[in-house]
Amino acid sequence: MDNLIEKHMGLILTIVNRFNPKNQTEKEEYIQAGRIGLWKALTKFSVTGGSKFSPYAWNPIKWEIIKEIRSTENKHHIEFAGSGKDIEDYQNKYVNNKAFSKGYYINKDSELWEILPSSLSTLEEATISLKSEGYNFKEISNKLNLDRSKIKKIFDSAVNKIREHNNE
Repeated sequence: MDNLIEKHMGLILTIVNRFNPKNQTEKEEYIQAGRIGLWKALTKFSVTGGSKFSPYAWNPIKWEIIKEIRSTENKHHIEFAGSGKDIEDYQNKYVNNKAFSKGYYINKDSELWEILPSSLSTLEEATISLKSEGYNFKEISNKLNLDRSKIKKIFDSAVNKIREHNNE
């Protein structure tokens, strides 16, 4: 069985690379998940079924990697929401920040000052801040524990308010 798994590592690597792992650790986790998927495919594959092994194994490998990605995302979400300290730090950084009460936000990385209208809600301010730091909507939704579609609506509302404020 190990020989067959090693023989088909190229298939696993091809599928893993399609998921664009962010770093070597993530890539290794995906490879391990792919090996599990390959093992499952090997145990269920029948030569008399009329198909070749590689196309047959593609989906089990892919789905094991997807399961790994989902479990990792849940761990990160639980890690953020699990400790009151994390949430308290987050609130101090984004929600209770004095810069927000004045209507200003400083992005220290780019040295860019943006004037935010006082009409923005706390969620709108936090969403704009996270977006300006490079987070995508999915990551912001995990941090704020809201649906991605809700975050997108909050962001769009904030952008409209900023545009209206700047056009005045």
